[in-house]
Amino acid sequence: MRVSLLFFLVLPAWWLPVGYAAAAEFVLTPLLCVQQKSHSCAVTLKVRWQQASPSCLYLLDQPDTPLLCGPALFSQELPLQLHKNSQFVLRPVNSPTVLAQRQVKVLTIDLNAGDQLLKRSRWGM
Repeated sequence: MRVSLLFFLVLPAWWLPVGYAAAAEFVLTPLLCVQQKSHSCAVTLKVRWQQASPSCLYLLDQPDTPLLCGPALFSQELPLQLHKNSQFVLRPVNSPTVLAQRQVKVLTIDLNAGDQLLKRSRWGM
């Protein structure tokens, strides 16, 4: 029993896909942004990490341009305009190795949709 428990505790460390390393700590909030129809989503992300070495945050769509870079222990707010679901990647400085990845989902709402539904229900449509 002890051997199998130890095996499962060690498994995630060596079973990561090639090009990935385990992140010590990486927090990105919020993970949901609500936008009004035909507007972009204005969000201020709270970014925090604690790694073994200095790291950079990238938008997956722009892998060559870091959004933020900082020391091994880092915390900062990042204002952004998002138009769609966005993947963020944390990598060590000057390395293609992915430490962690998070997705911020963008939810679009139409504030006028309720008025249209109300009008339809009044006219029996």
